[in-house]
Amino acid sequence: MKKNIINAALMLLSFATLLSFTACHDEDEAEKAKAPVIQLTEVGHDNEKHAHPGDDLHLEGDIIAEGLIKSILVEIHQEDGDYEMEFKYDDAKQYSKYIGVRNCEFHEHIDIPEDAPLGEYHLHVIVTDQQGQTGSAKSELTMVAEDDDDDDDHDHNHNH
Repeated sequence: MKKNIINAALMLLSFATLLSFTACHDEDEAEKAKAPVIQLTEVGHDNEKHAHPGDDLHLEGDIIAEGLIKSILVEIHQEDGDYEMEFKYDDAKQYSKYIGVRNCEFHEHIDIPEDAPLGEYHLHVIVTDQQGQTGSAKSELTMVAEDDDDDDDHDHNHNH
């Protein structure tokens, strides 16, 4: 009888150990956050998707990063050409409104170099979270001369 009790106790102990390993595995899966999600709300003043060499590009979007934001990268490159620009937001002190947070409104005015060629571009916003996961959003962007943009009064006094 003692042998049966000992065997039953060992079986229960083995079963409990197996359950604890399975539970840990399930918890690890549950703790893994979803990849960041970016929704661009404005590319260019009034979402016109235009930029001017030598001026700033208004860029705004909503970011949700369950794994907390580690970095934001804005890439702008010519559709048919070699010209490209990168703007990094990864310094926790300088960009504390973004880095280490879960949800934020990304709102920046990016200086476009004066030598940026006119034409069609692609814009990408890439967010990396602290778990190494990435999410991205993209938009078309046209680089136009100041005179070519009739709709833009360049009134920069928007309430943003």
